[in-house]
Amino acid sequence: MPAALLVSLLLLQAAPPSAPQPSLVAEVSRFQLHSAFWPNLHHTLFAAAWAARPPGQGRPLSAPLPEPLAGELSTEERAAWDAAVQYYDRELASRDLLFGDGMTEINVALASAGNDLPESVLTPAHRRALIAAEPIYRKYWWTMHDRANRAWIAEAVPRVTEVAPEITRRLAELYRTPWFTSGVRVDVVRAGIAQGAYTSNEPATHITISSGNSSYSSWASVEMLYHEASHGLIDQISRRIREEAHGKDVRNLWHVVLFYSAGEVVRQALAARKIDYVPYLYATGLLDRAWPQFRGPVEREWQPYIDGQVTLETAVTRLIAAIP
Repeated sequence: MPAALLVSLLLLQAAPPSAPQPSLVAEVSRFQLHSAFWPNLHHTLFAAAWAARPPGQGRPLSAPLPEPLAGELSTEERAAWDAAVQYYDRELASRDLLFGDGMTEINVALASAGNDLPESVLTPAHRRALIAAEPIYRKYWWTMHDRANRAWIAEAVPRVTEVAPEITRRLAELYRTPWFTSGVRVDVVRAGIAQGAYTSNEPATHITISSGNSSYSSWASVEMLYHEASHGLIDQISRRIREEAHGKDVRNLWHVVLFYSAGEVVRQALAARKIDYVPYLYATGLLDRAWPQFRGPVEREWQPYIDGQVTLETAVTRLIAAIP
C-alpha cells in the first residue's frame, strides 16, 4: 500500500475513548478532512435557528437538521441553548453562509480555533453565545455529530483514494490550472448550508460539506469533494465565459460547467471500473430544475472539450453561441 494512502487510513483510527480525538480525520488527494467542534456548533445553531422559524419566511439558507436535537436538558441548559439559537436567528441566520456579510470570515476563524475561541472576527455577543452553547452541545449532540462525520469520511476516503490520480490529472488539464500543492481544508459538519456544501477561496480554498446530506453518500461524496475543490481552480474558464458572453445572460453558466465537468470526469473514471454512476446534476434533477436553458448547450458543446476533441477556446465559443 502506498505510504500516502496508509497515512490516510491510519488517521481514521479512533483515539482511545478517554482521549479527545484530533479534528483532522484523514488526508487524501490534498483534502484535509476535519470533524471540528466549533464549525459544527456554528452550523448546528444556524440550522436550529431556521428550524425554529415558521414556514414562509423566504428560501431557507440552511438544510433541515438531519436529526432532532433531542435530550433531557435542564431548565438552565434549555434557556442557555435557546438564547444562543435566538442570537443566531436575530443576527446571523438571514445571512448566506458563503456570501453573507462576514460569514466566510467567521467560518474560517472557527475552523482554525482550538480549545479557545478567537478574540478577533467574532463580535463579543457572538462569542458569548457560542461559549454559553458549548457545554450543552458537547453534552448532548457533539458525540453523535462527530461520529456521523467520521463515518462519512471513513466511507469517502477509500473511494477518493481509488480514483484520485486520474481525476486530479483530468480536472487540472480541463481547468488549465495545476492541482493544489498544499492541503485543502475540508470541514465536515453535520448540519449544513441549504445546498449541502460550499467553498470559499479567501485566504485559501476552504470547503464545508454536510455529512447529513443524504445525496452526498456513496460515490457522490467523491464527486462533491472534487466539485467543491473545482471552485478554487475554474477561474480561467469562468473568465473566458464572461468575456465571450457578448451581452447574453450567462449567469451561473460557469457553475453549470463546473458541475458538469466534475460529474462527468467522475462518471468516466467509474465507468472505466465497470461502476455505473449518475452525476449529481442528473441524479438530483438539479440541472432541469435550476438551469434547463443550459442543458442542451452544455451537453452538445462542452462534452467534446471534456473528451479532448476540441480546444477550450472552441468549446467556449460554441457554448456561448448555443445559448438562446
